[in-house]
Amino acid sequence: MMSSRSCRWLKGIVVSAAAAHGTCWVWESAERWESEARHANPDGGIGTGFVEGALATFAWLTLVPLLLWSGMRLLRERDNQLLVTMGSAAWIILGTQMTEGGVSRVETELFLLAFTLLGGLLALFRPTAPEE
Repeated sequence: MMSSRSCRWLKGIVVSAAAAHGTCWVWESAERWESEARHANPDGGIGTGFVEGALATFAWLTLVPLLLWSGMRLLRERDNQLLVTMGSAAWIILGTQMTEGGVSRVETELFLLAFTLLGGLLALFRPTAPEE
């Protein structure tokens, strides 16, 4: 039988990997949608593809915290504040490297692996009540 710490670590890894890959897939799809909107109407003016780009950015920023929190809650883990806050901050830092477009697929997977391992590490820490 696995200890509760190793079980929580494994859950953190699974949830972080799912959140990272899911968000990356949604973001890439939305970016492709934006590019298609721009190419479909090249004379559309300044705002062509703006809505699609805004949706891609919104999904990129909000999906990771939501998926980290809901994934851990579905796996019956509580006190995930550190995972959600620091995982979101790490996603923004790592994600900015991927969004610039100069990163190969292998490098993207390495960034996602780094995020997954960091998520597993952050899941190990659970806040405790102060002793009186």
